[in-house]
Amino acid sequence: MSSDNSRDDEHQSVQWVFRKNCSLTPKQLMAWYASICAVTLVIASGFSLAGYWIVLPFAGLELGLLALAFLVYARHAADFEMVELNSVELKLVVAHGAHRTEKAVPPQWVRLEYNGKYKAPLVLCHQGQQIKFGRFIADKDKPALLREIRAALAKAAHGTPRGVQAEPV
Repeated sequence: MSSDNSRDDEHQSVQWVFRKNCSLTPKQLMAWYASICAVTLVIASGFSLAGYWIVLPFAGLELGLLALAFLVYARHAADFEMVELNSVELKLVVAHGAHRTEKAVPPQWVRLEYNGKYKAPLVLCHQGQQIKFGRFIADKDKPALLREIRAALAKAAHGTPRGVQAEPV
């Protein structure tokens, strides 16, 4: 989880990005898989030369299944969720595999909910729609994040965009 406060000409923007904790990059994963293939094929070839040829097809099956598992891992290694908030809009981007969803709504009409149950998502409510996010956030961190985003939402909702004059009370 990371938070980024940036300032541009028109309004202040706050961004939260949530990603999986992946220990291997795709390039490292390929190198690791190649080394596993090399070791497995050397051992299987040794058994095959010793007359136990049946080991070679099973080694190939093992490497094929391992490749499939790594493919599934690599497909979702870049999954993320991003919440970007400024005085004009709240933007939620969710990337899951090859599927990417973006939703932008005015922050004045957004409500954020969390029921506190185990593995429960944060829910962004806007005009009857509910958008769930927070898959990559630890349950212990969700209440603090909820307070942080709610405070930023309140600040953005009460702020006025540049060029618009607030009426005196």
